[in-house]
Amino acid sequence: MKSSSSKMTALFMGTGSSVGVPMIGCSCAVCRSPDKRNRRTRSSILVSDGGKNLLVDTAPDLRIQSLREGISRIDAVVYTHAHADHVLGLDELRTFNFIMQEEIPIYAPPRVLERIKAMFSYAFSEENKEGVTRPRLVPRELPGPMEIMGIFVQPFLVEHGPVMNTALRIGDLVYLTDCNAVPEEGKRVMKGASTMIVGAVRYEPHESHFGLAQAIAEIQEISPRAGYITHLSHRMDHATLEGELPSGIRPAFDGLKIVV
Repeated sequence: MKSSSSKMTALFMGTGSSVGVPMIGCSCAVCRSPDKRNRRTRSSILVSDGGKNLLVDTAPDLRIQSLREGISRIDAVVYTHAHADHVLGLDELRTFNFIMQEEIPIYAPPRVLERIKAMFSYAFSEENKEGVTRPRLVPRELPGPMEIMGIFVQPFLVEHGPVMNTALRIGDLVYLTDCNAVPEEGKRVMKGASTMIVGAVRYEPHESHFGLAQAIAEIQEISPRAGYITHLSHRMDHATLEGELPSGIRPAFDGLKIVV
């Protein structure tokens, strides 16, 4: 399961939970922290390989994230699921259409794609197809393993509280954010990955997310070369967490770029 390049990179566009950090109205130590690594926009990564940029999810903060990182091109988007913190930046793709003068294909499992199309009906309306006030997107189903711009992408189902969610194997990278259990089929897909990015919203278990110990155990079971913790809430201080994690596992932060 190799990508088309040995130098595929992943940029953490955002590493925060659904409300971000600082959280509105909160005065806790993490929300007031001067450590820039504790300032977390909503979770997303940008995978780059062979000169192409593949965005995973369009967080509500996509505009700010793109300005911060100097991103001017998005060649395709893959969605994990249709929760607000993972899709509400979809309209920001319109600016990339302007810059690139191209349509942008968006990929998602069929059930996720249908929900996104319902949430953003104006963006897929035939009536408004030529309008400049909507993003120009090409919806494409991701029912199973496929190549996107030469990058191998495989979706797999994971548990997210009472619903099933999608995680991704992208080349040798596993991206597993909103999850509290991985079925055996998912573990088979993850086997052999060199890098894992796993969400842990807080230290203790959550009804729909891994707690920290669970996320660590998931990484250690697969034993990749490197593991990263993302989707962090304001209950997690970066420096403290960095000192607590086992060797080979690090907390991610907004703007961190890694080689897969």
